[in-house]
Amino acid sequence: MRIIIGGAGEVGRGVARALYNEGQDVVLIDSEPTAIKEAQSIDAFVLLGDVTRREILKEAGIRDAQVFIAATGSDERNMLSCALARDLLEEELPIEKYPNRPPLLTIARIHDANLIANEEGRLARWSGVDVAICPHQASIDRLTAGLKSSSLNDVLPLGGDAWIVEVDVTPNATQLASFTLGQAEGKIDGLPKAFTLCRKGQSAFVPDDDTVVEVGDRLVFATIGEHTFKRISKAAGHVEPPYPESPRVAIFGATALGKQLAKEYLGEGCLVTVLDEHLEAANELVGSSIGAHKRLDVIHCNLADLDLLREIELAEHDIAIAALPDDHENIAIAMRAADIGVERTGLVLDDSALARVVRRIGLTYAVSERRVAIDSILMQVHRRVPGHYQLMPSVPEIVAMSASISEGHSRLNQSIEKIEKKASFRIAFVERENAEGSRIMFRAKSDMTVKAGDRLILFVESDDVPTVEKILER
Repeated sequence: MRIIIGGAGEVGRGVARALYNEGQDVVLIDSEPTAIKEAQSIDAFVLLGDVTRREILKEAGIRDAQVFIAATGSDERNMLSCALARDLLEEELPIEKYPNRPPLLTIARIHDANLIANEEGRLARWSGVDVAICPHQASIDRLTAGLKSSSLNDVLPLGGDAWIVEVDVTPNATQLASFTLGQAEGKIDGLPKAFTLCRKGQSAFVPDDDTVVEVGDRLVFATIGEHTFKRISKAAGHVEPPYPESPRVAIFGATALGKQLAKEYLGEGCLVTVLDEHLEAANELVGSSIGAHKRLDVIHCNLADLDLLREIELAEHDIAIAALPDDHENIAIAMRAADIGVERTGLVLDDSALARVVRRIGLTYAVSERRVAIDSILMQVHRRVPGHYQLMPSVPEIVAMSASISEGHSRLNQSIEKIEKKASFRIAFVERENAEGSRIMFRAKSDMTVKAGDRLILFVESDDVPTVEKILER
């Protein structure tokens, strides 16, 4: 499958690298020589040119493309290039003459959520964009989940209440370190299944019950429910304060992201304080739909004024989140809040490398919007198997996916063991409706039979993704 990506920045390169690792035919286009040079390491076809020019799209092979992804830094250019790609394909291969031509899926990375607000059903008609990726809400979901247990390295969603959790094993893991995983599961009540182990100096691998865990290992668990995060953290030897039932939350920045965060926490019954040094932004929040909420305080102040931050009792807040437009300013503010005494601090950054560094330091929990955008785009590229597609940054050779089983599906009534034998992947959980109509997650067992309505959550090596998709797409 040929996939053309306009924009060789971090998002474009991240998507291209993941798809190239799957064996897809990938073309990257960018007008900046620096971006093109950085993209050379991916070993895909890299083209210097303007993605809004017909001749460049022709050279990229738009006639053979099934997916066009616009991931430049400009929302307008992204939408324009999607419309151009669709029009050019129709010009080159008119559907009247080529009725069996595969449709072109167009995906645009959107930074300004207001641009596409309430346009879901009409967007493709007027813009040429089939799917718009604006990762604000997905970033918030990851951040709020990660702050539930701040000692975890990463918390990644798999849809529903399923999660991937990464944690480092410390010397205090007295029931886990120096034991096999089978022994640890017997000792630690409710410990989820570890599906990947990362050890310094070795490639990541899938452990079994006889694998001995060592101090310094990083374990990747597949788990059900946010309530299990604390159990995993404790098993790995981490000690952290209990998460309050209704935390008091400070949000730095009345930005679009800050407003969304405030709305999210207010909806959970939290007390929320939003601080911004721009009077206009603070007033705009006060005049918004949540501005009069009785649990919301909006303060216009100098965010660098430590005395003022102490005066407003920042240390009495359970959570502090930096949601400003500048990455370095966000890092400084989150660390300032931690120094003042806030136990849980978090921030949303653009740069994923910075987010990894911040998490490695361990003083705050960071989420990268670019990283979330990459995952969101890949999930759409793999939409022929409806469900989630999740890269794990620390284990790039492993992909987590989910797949729904409908009536008439080719895998209906097959056992987990039989399905797994068809390719090198492992099914971790089966989500199924119980007699009361609630969706329940079950740990997959080899003799379990797949039923209509089930959702499978699985782990697969990246180069086997196309094979697994063929197995599970219908």
